[in-house]
Amino acid sequence: MIEHIAAAAFAICNNPLANQLHNAGFTGRSLPIAWAIVMRESHGHANEISATHDYGLFQINRAAYRNAPWWNSKKLLTPGYNAAVAFDLTQGGKTFYPWDISGNGKHLNRYSSKATYNKFKGWLIKFPCSTTTNHATP
Repeated sequence: MIEHIAAAAFAICNNPLANQLHNAGFTGRSLPIAWAIVMRESHGHANEISATHDYGLFQINRAAYRNAPWWNSKKLLTPGYNAAVAFDLTQGGKTFYPWDISGNGKHLNRYSSKATYNKFKGWLIKFPCSTTTNHATP
């Protein structure tokens, strides 16, 4: 029921990136968290490749995942594929540990700085769509 309400509220959103993430499966609290991660990582640029070989919207790291069966450098530069891979990596939007963030938007303090986390928080409060479910405020 809650997912249905969140989807209905989300339908009024005009943000293409949020729609892409929603289409990949991110809903409820995971949607604004995923959006904030993407904005922190790539500013929403699907074809972004960093100097450290991080690919696409979520900046998925080649060194960490190059042997994964889904690794495809070209496909990871497409928003739908990158978001779908990220949805899988987050165990269906339950945990964002590859980006050092929990499923509730909290900093895990494993391998990213507080400054990096603060960039995420800055984007999280700018989430452009309304939902009826409460997402955690870090």
